[in-house]
Amino acid sequence: MTNLIRHTRQEPLTQAESGWVIGLMLAAVCYQALLCALNTQGLRASAMLVGLSEGLVILAALPLLLRRVLPGVLVLGLIAGAYFCVAALVSGQLNPKALRDLVIPLCFFWLGCNLGRPELAERGLRMLVLVILSLGLYELFWLDSYTRVFDIFGYYLNTGGLTPITDYERESRLQLNGIRPEGIGRTLLPGLLGSHRVSSVFLEPVSLGNFASLIAAWGLSRDANEWRQGAWLVGASVVLLILADSRFALVMLPLMILLRLTLRGAAWNLALLAPFAAIVLLLLVGSLVDSKMGDTYAGRLAISGWALLDFDLYLLLGMAPPPNYGDMGYAYLLSRLGLPLCLLLWAALWLLPITDERGRRFRAFIALYVALILTISGNSLFAFKTAALLWFLLGCLLQTPAPAARGLAIPARVPPRAIAVSTSGG
Repeated sequence: MTNLIRHTRQEPLTQAESGWVIGLMLAAVCYQALLCALNTQGLRASAMLVGLSEGLVILAALPLLLRRVLPGVLVLGLIAGAYFCVAALVSGQLNPKALRDLVIPLCFFWLGCNLGRPELAERGLRMLVLVILSLGLYELFWLDSYTRVFDIFGYYLNTGGLTPITDYERESRLQLNGIRPEGIGRTLLPGLLGSHRVSSVFLEPVSLGNFASLIAAWGLSRDANEWRQGAWLVGASVVLLILADSRFALVMLPLMILLRLTLRGAAWNLALLAPFAAIVLLLLVGSLVDSKMGDTYAGRLAISGWALLDFDLYLLLGMAPPPNYGDMGYAYLLSRLGLPLCLLLWAALWLLPITDERGRRFRAFIALYVALILTISGNSLFAFKTAALLWFLLGCLLQTPAPAARGLAIPARVPPRAIAVSTSGG
């Protein structure tokens, strides 16, 4: 998918460059927390401001993106753009959200490839965990003070994440899913933590649970002789998933541990089949269940299955105006990107030139993450706060850094000791 540049040895990044990369990681994850704090203090947030902030983060990455152009990424982007244009002509409706959902993984994967240094990415992860855990504990123990700084409910009202309800009074300033409703209750430590679900910088607990899954995947992908370096991330993941009361992360973590203990070598490529198995499961559940089962795993699977069973050819190809699919991830994905483009992108993931066991493990873990999150959530996979981090980490594990340069300038030429290797991945 791209012509990658492999070096006989990695050239060190300057201190400014390292700080820039870690700053980008922090900005990608924490930007909405900053916007929420500003909104609470009177600077009214909006959906346009959120989109502008995401664009600014991507623009801030340009000095590192432009060090080396990845043809495979550009080709995928052009194919997707052409497909979206055809779909818009057929459906009579342009869907900019679908384009945004694709730009994020392509840009941050590109950034990770050009950086190519997992050790620096891990430094950024450690800093993120400390920031997220610190703010999460602040929220847990001093909730009133936390919500005076972060009026999350008001922020989502202003940005369009919630619909205002006339004469609706609400004591909590958290997101709607920040409190487990009566009748469902907290899954993890309800007697100790009550019904509150911590969200930290993510503003809503679902993304915190997804972040916990990603850092566990990064820690578990390490080699056996590096278990100490990965164990702390897995431990942090457990703490964060408990704070967020994330049922998704509670399922993901044991599955990843099971795969880590049982799979070896080429067996990691079996994760290629994960989304196809998930879709078959959804169709079976949708066919067998004919009544609502509430906000449970089985209930969400049934709703997703019903949505897929109602697809026609135009909707499957992404060439019809898509309904609002809410928590029906596969229906959301297929109706907006179209089956051909989805298959192309999935094939591109598995054609990446990942040559070491650690990279293959992480790719398998994120394949499982993608397959499972789409069964119970609509667009969580595309949330900037976690999607940027996911694809950046994968790009870093290719360990194919672009030539180093002084400061953040774009190098004029490739150093003589660089070796050009043409591959099919990107």
